Amino acid sequence: MFGAVLVVVAAALGVAATFLSAYTVQVVVNGRTLRFEATSWLVERDDFRDVLMLEPLEFGEPAVAAALIMALSAVLAFRVPAVRVGSLLGAGLLAGVAWSAVTRVQGLVDRLAELESPVTIEVAQGDGVTMLIVAAGVAVVAAVLHQELPRAVQAEGTAEGVVIHQIDDEADDTDTPPYGYPVIVEPKSD
Repeated sequence: MFGAVLVVVAAALGVAATFLSAYTVQVVVNGRTLRFEATSWLVERDDFRDVLMLEPLEFGEPAVAAALIMALSAVLAFRVPAVRVGSLLGAGLLAGVAWSAVTRVQGLVDRLAELESPVTIEVAQGDGVTMLIVAAGVAVVAAVLHQELPRAVQAEGTAEGVVIHQIDDEADDTDTPPYGYPVIVEPKSD
């Protein structure tokens, strides 16, 4: 149960991460600050007016797909335990999305560092990518916890351990008659 709840929490974190800022680019020119901000879905602020040709990271759709797979597997696993594998699939997809987002931000930093600019260009990873990394970590742990098989429940009143029945050397038919049910045998009359 704890694993299923944690899977849903990780899925919610993954979706929430898509609405936060993915990265920001900031340049100070002549005392004026130019800023670019983007989520995983759209550009929120672009003071550069497409000069640097920056764009959103676009990790929203795969992150939401991973979250949907994880949430569905957590809910459906109560009826069909084999569906628990979906939480592993969703966690792997979310980890891949997080890896891709970090790689794209790092590539953007490298690309902007290559520009020969008289001003300093500052690139910062946003809260959205950070939250996506956290969501992926929680998702992996949750998916592993979600795979735990339920413990076998013993019926009440059963003896624990080995039960031994002793059979006497002399046959005693009083406990179990040879026909499986009691038969009245009348004495023979001569």
